[in-house]
Amino acid sequence: MSDPKIVETLRGVEFLRDIADEYLERLAEIARPVEFRARTEMFHETDKAKDVYLIVSGNVSLYMCTQKVGCRQLMEVGAGQFVGWSPLVERPRLSDTALTLTPTEALAINGEKLLALCREVPEFGFEFMRRAAMTLSDRLSATRVQLLERSGQDLPDIQVESD
Repeated sequence: MSDPKIVETLRGVEFLRDIADEYLERLAEIARPVEFRARTEMFHETDKAKDVYLIVSGNVSLYMCTQKVGCRQLMEVGAGQFVGWSPLVERPRLSDTALTLTPTEALAINGEKLLALCREVPEFGFEFMRRAAMTLSDRLSATRVQLLERSGQDLPDIQVESD
């Protein structure tokens, strides 16, 4: 049985806007509320990929660290968005670190249980994964713009056809 407070919280998350209540109730059965103080790691890159997080309130920095350049913020996300996508594609490890910038409330959802729900209820699974893919596409585009701004070079004077 799902917790009515969690269902109501899910209903208010932008990522899940217009998802049918029957699916939100199923999702609420595998979601648990979590809270983080400001400047707290929600997860660390290379940690085992276990949970997906839906941000209810607060701001979170997503960043990566390498020996060559140190740590760099990839982007900041906030209420209504999701982080920790690795379990959705069955990646064994997380690819970045999530650090709360402000006090943050989220719903943690076990990745294995979420994938099982997506398989069990294909209509929900398709819609959830479509939204996840759109989010990841937006993040990839933002990262490409950052890369271009930092290291891009002007093209020679040739006519370029765009897609």
